[in-house]
Amino acid sequence: MGGGEEITTRNRMLPVPNSTASYWRNDAHWLDEYRSTEQLPSQADIVIIGTGIAGVSTAYHLQDRAGNRDTLQPTILLLEARQVCSGATGRNGGHIKKLPSTIDVLIQNYGITAAGEIVKFIRANIYGVKSVIEKEKIDAEAELRRSFDVSIDTEDAKEVKRKFEEQFKSGFPLTEDVAYIGRSLRSITSIHDAKAGLSTPVLSLWPYKFVTQLLERVLSKGHVNLQTNTAVTAIETHGDDGGYTVNTSRGQVKTPTVIFATNGYTAGLLPQYRNIITPTKATASHITVPPGQHAPYLSNTYNLRYAPNRVDYLNPRPDGSIVVGGGKWTYEKDRELWYDVHDDSTLIEPARYYFDGLMQRHFRGWEDSNAETESVWTGIQGVTKDGLPHIGKVPGTSGQYVLAGYNGGGMALAFMAALAVARMVRDQISFEQTGVPMCMKTTQARLNGGDEKTEKQP
Repeated sequence: MGGGEEITTRNRMLPVPNSTASYWRNDAHWLDEYRSTEQLPSQADIVIIGTGIAGVSTAYHLQDRAGNRDTLQPTILLLEARQVCSGATGRNGGHIKKLPSTIDVLIQNYGITAAGEIVKFIRANIYGVKSVIEKEKIDAEAELRRSFDVSIDTEDAKEVKRKFEEQFKSGFPLTEDVAYIGRSLRSITSIHDAKAGLSTPVLSLWPYKFVTQLLERVLSKGHVNLQTNTAVTAIETHGDDGGYTVNTSRGQVKTPTVIFATNGYTAGLLPQYRNIITPTKATASHITVPPGQHAPYLSNTYNLRYAPNRVDYLNPRPDGSIVVGGGKWTYEKDRELWYDVHDDSTLIEPARYYFDGLMQRHFRGWEDSNAETESVWTGIQGVTKDGLPHIGKVPGTSGQYVLAGYNGGGMALAFMAALAVARMVRDQISFEQTGVPMCMKTTQARLNGGDEKTEKQP
């Protein structure tokens, strides 16, 4: 490589083939296994690894930024180890929100100022995705709804109410968007044992349809090459020119810029993120009502809080079916089943039948619906040591960028994180100029495991 020093990272954390079948991916888009060219390009200005919401949104924002500049469009190569949107984005709950009952944890960990910035950033993602859906005329069953965060445990309900009242009195940002539900709680939420409820804005959508249709728009503008079923196996750093060779299962690509939209798989290519972004396996399901049976239509999404650390999420679909995820406490103590696991080709056995009867147990009018679990699948999340994503330039590199480690909340963070990285790459601005909360910046201190939290403010 020109005689310079080479640093090679071998990927031992590749997405596995034959992943479990997700409801969201039951009707494959024509781009699902598409390759723009028969052969892999030998070079590109920018290589993006991953075609979930993070990777595809980054490509979209790079094009959008370029459209406002009197310069040549960069050539962009999108690499995907499997099919388009076959990772976490194609396996999640399908809604963008911030659980209002978890805001207190942010305040405790990062102080009220940083916590407010995080909540504002999530709100920006809700309306950023909504805006691009309308602008690009994307049909992703997107609805701006309310979401109920419901406690069914008496003591937990008291604590949720107390914390909400504290935040409201303190003037915490966006409490005007959150409402405490007191009277008629069970009628409003339709949940039998509801003890306390908070409602908040949410964007409910079909994530696979959003990503694949956004990718259509990206490819139609040119200068972007998509290569599916092309796993990245190694990154070589050239000591002489600062560029990179991206080794894949189908050949090599040279580039000055690599963007890692790899979430739970990041440490496979960036070993400095080992034990910083850890892959964890989670479970979701699709519940339907048999033909001829009836159940009340639910027009809101939910988080069911059985206890502070026991939460399920529900996203009712326009056809009356329900996507439900959670059940972690059924297997949480068996860490080998889910922690530091990147294989989503099998189910987590203790949770296989957890969702059966869930709607009948908790929702009014569903008792005799005969609702049944139509499918169950698993997905790989990226969990970080401090609970925040890593966004920005990889420390110590000249042209590597990362946006990963969403702790199961990628839909609420990735679209605007992608905008930030796109601006850093195209406009050569600093992370501080992007507007992303500083606590999400990937830094050497965070990689070292240091406690680099925003200074708490009273």
